[in-house]
Amino acid sequence: MGESGLQDAALREQAAIDALPPGPSGSLSLPSRLILAAVIVVVTMAIVVHLLLVFLYLAPPNAISRQYRELVNGYIYPEFDQNWKLFAPNPLQGNITVHARAEVRTPDGSRRTTDWVSLTAKDIGRIRNNPAPSHAYQNLLRQAWDFYTKTHDAKGMAIGLRGELSEAYVRRITANRLGPRRLGGQVVKVQIYSMYTPISPPAWSDESPDTRTTYQTLPWWPVSKEDFR
Repeated sequence: MGESGLQDAALREQAAIDALPPGPSGSLSLPSRLILAAVIVVVTMAIVVHLLLVFLYLAPPNAISRQYRELVNGYIYPEFDQNWKLFAPNPLQGNITVHARAEVRTPDGSRRTTDWVSLTAKDIGRIRNNPAPSHAYQNLLRQAWDFYTKTHDAKGMAIGLRGELSEAYVRRITANRLGPRRLGGQVVKVQIYSMYTPISPPAWSDESPDTRTTYQTLPWWPVSKEDFR
């Protein structure tokens, strides 16, 4: 092949390369690349802050965790509360069933009350025969109720900030499970009651606990649109 032939081949090869679509970097405009970079930075910072606050919560008490205790607890509770009961000396040894009902305001201004609904039974129904059930149906309600009972005294009064947070958490879960509308009206209040039945010990055990079912009924809680989000 002569020199002119080589030049023609080189020109055709360069033309073929120029005809190729631009790569990933060339497919985004400058503003798009800036926005993407900003999103990556924000997400990275959010992850770092999350890991830092969780670390301060789990770490042994120190000067930093004591100084920022309110900030750390306000972020951790209730969604990121750490629960190690699987490995605790005294794991849960009873069956808890949580029921709820709603007070509904109808378009004509009257109030109606729904029947009791077993939120626990609904969760069990979603878990049974499901090879990969959602974590929300397995643990969300159970842990929220356990969180509530541990942050309230025998008279049902909230113990500090954690008690108030647990009330808001349980109320929000209940509102979402019942939904904003029932009986053709708007849900304005919710009420909860629970049943706790201790599990009988095995036949070979010398324990003799009281296995009678106990009940706990909470007062009516007003709900707002925020609780259904």
